[in-house]
Amino acid sequence: MNLLMVPKNVEFEILKIRDKKFKDKKHLRHMENLGFVRGARIEVVNESNANLIVKVKDSRVAIESDVASAITVKEATA
Repeated sequence: MNLLMVPKNVEFEILKIRDKKFKDKKHLRHMENLGFVRGARIEVVNESNANLIVKVKDSRVAIESDVASAITVKEATA
């Protein structure tokens, strides 16, 4: 499932980021530098107009809905 479909305050693990959603490689590289990489734990903290505030690597980051739809996640295991 993609990040737009997940409930708030539940931890998920990033499985894949579809790079075709990004205009060029530098945007994808920026996301990786922020911590959006395969295996990273991510949690939706808040949602407003389909844009999300997520917690990744102990930081909160605001992302747009088109970016969130490019991130495939699964529920994290303990």
